[in-house]
Amino acid sequence: MKRILVFSMAVLLCGLVVYAIAYDRPLLVDFAPEPVPAEQPHTQIRIALYDWTENLEVKNAINQYNKTNPDGIEISIMNISTDVYDDTLNMLMTSGQGPDVFSVDNAWLATYVNKGYLANLSSVLTPGDMNRFPDWARAYAESSLFKGGIYFMPSSIETVRLIYNKQLFRIAGLDPELPPVTFADMKSAAGKISQAGVGVNKYGFALAAGDSQYSLQTGLELSNTYSGVYLYNYRSGYYDLNGYKPWLQMLLDMKAQGSLYPGETLLKRNSALRQFADGNIGMMYVTSKDYVKLQEYMPKDDWGVALPPVTEASKRGAGALMMIPHSPLVVNSAAADREAAIKVWTFLQSEEFLTILFHQALALPVVDGILNLPNMAPGLAHFTEFYPTAVDSIYPLPPQIMDQYDPSTVSIEPRDAGDRPRLQLYLQIISGEKGLNEALSGETARLNQMLDIAATGYSFKHEEYIYPGFDPKDPLKAQSLEQILSSEKK
Repeated sequence: MKRILVFSMAVLLCGLVVYAIAYDRPLLVDFAPEPVPAEQPHTQIRIALYDWTENLEVKNAINQYNKTNPDGIEISIMNISTDVYDDTLNMLMTSGQGPDVFSVDNAWLATYVNKGYLANLSSVLTPGDMNRFPDWARAYAESSLFKGGIYFMPSSIETVRLIYNKQLFRIAGLDPELPPVTFADMKSAAGKISQAGVGVNKYGFALAAGDSQYSLQTGLELSNTYSGVYLYNYRSGYYDLNGYKPWLQMLLDMKAQGSLYPGETLLKRNSALRQFADGNIGMMYVTSKDYVKLQEYMPKDDWGVALPPVTEASKRGAGALMMIPHSPLVVNSAAADREAAIKVWTFLQSEEFLTILFHQALALPVVDGILNLPNMAPGLAHFTEFYPTAVDSIYPLPPQIMDQYDPSTVSIEPRDAGDRPRLQLYLQIISGEKGLNEALSGETARLNQMLDIAATGYSFKHEEYIYPGFDPKDPLKAQSLEQILSSEKK
C-alpha cells in the first residue's frame, strides 16, 4: 500500500514537470488585474463669451457637456474682461490666437467675414435647423453682406428700456405710474428727484459712462431710434451724428442742475445698477441683459420699466426702437478641429442651453417658442417687460471699418478701434471738453471720410449699406442698393 502511494505521487510529480516544460507557463494562478483601457484623448475647444460665463447654471451645463458628450470634447472658457472684450478679441484674431467659438459684436460681423476669420456654416445647417429661427433672423444671417455664406444665426436678442424708481417718484411728487415720455419730461423729473433728495444723495438720472461702449450705445444710440434718429442714414449711406444734439444737451442740462449722478465718466454699469437697487438713482437706461444683475442686487424699492423717452411727443414712434441680436456665436475658420468647434457651437445654440439662459434671465431667445415657456423662476416678474413688442425691431447692419492692429505691440490699455473714438467724443462733450455742435460735425466728417476711403478697397462695397427705400418704422423692409442693382441685371 505504501509502495502504491509513493508510486502515485511520483507519477503526479512527473506529470507536473512535463506540463511546465511543454507550456512554459507558471504553475501558480496569475491574479494580476486586467489592463485598464487607455483614456480617450480630449479635444479642447476654447470659447469666449461676452457674458453668461459667471452664471452657475451656465457653468453646470458646460461641465455636464464636458462629462457626457460622446466625442471627447472639452470646452475651455477664455476669461476676457467685458470692458475690453471687443478690443481683446480683435487683437487675438489678428494675431492668429483667437478662440475656436466666440461671440462677436454685430457691428463687426461683416468685417470678420471679409477678413476670412469666420467658418461658413452653410454646409452643416439643415432646413430643419434654419426653420427654428424667425424670418428676420434667417434674412439677417443670409444678407449679401456675408458673401453668400451663413456664418452665424441670431438665437436671442437684447431690448433697451428705461427703468425708474417709483418710490423716488412719489417722494418728488411725481406719478409713479407715469414715467417720462419726452426728454423735457425726463429732465424735469430728474431735477425734482434730485431736489427732493438733497442731503441724502439721491439723484434723478445716471449714465454709467465708465462702460462707454455699452452705456452710450444703449442710452444714446439705441434709445434714440424710437425718435427716428440714428447715427447712420440708411437712405444716403452716410453718417450724421447731429441728430444726437437734443439728447446730449439734455445730459449737459442735467449735469448743470445737479440731477446727473456724479462721476459719470468713471461710473461702471454694475456700480450704477447697485446704486439704483439701493434707491439712490431715479432713472437709467438698461438692456434686457442687465436685468439679472439688477435682481442680484435686490432692489429695495418698487421700480418700473418704460420705453425710452423721445425728443418730443410728436416724434414718439417715428422709428422702431432698435433691438439687437445678442452678440452672435461664430466659429473660428482657423480652429484646429473645426468639426469639434461646430459641435460646441451647436450645443450653445441648442434649445436645451438657450432655455437655461432664458430661465436665468440671461437672454431673450427667438427660437423654439422659448419666450412662451411658463414657470419663470421666482423674482423675475419684471423680465417680461423686456420682451420684444411691436415697437421693437432689428435694423440692417451699418458699416464697420476695422482699424489695423499691430500684434507685436503690447499694451494694457484698450486701443482706439471701431466705435471707441466716437464714444470717447460723446464723453468729451458731456464733460465739457468739446463743444456740442463742433464735435458732432467733426466726427460726422471723420466717419464719412473713413467710408470713402474704405470704398476704394476691394472688400468693402458701399452699395451693400445703402437702402434707398428705408423706412425707420419698418427697418427690415427695404432692399439694399446692391440687391436692387443685382435684381435689375437678372
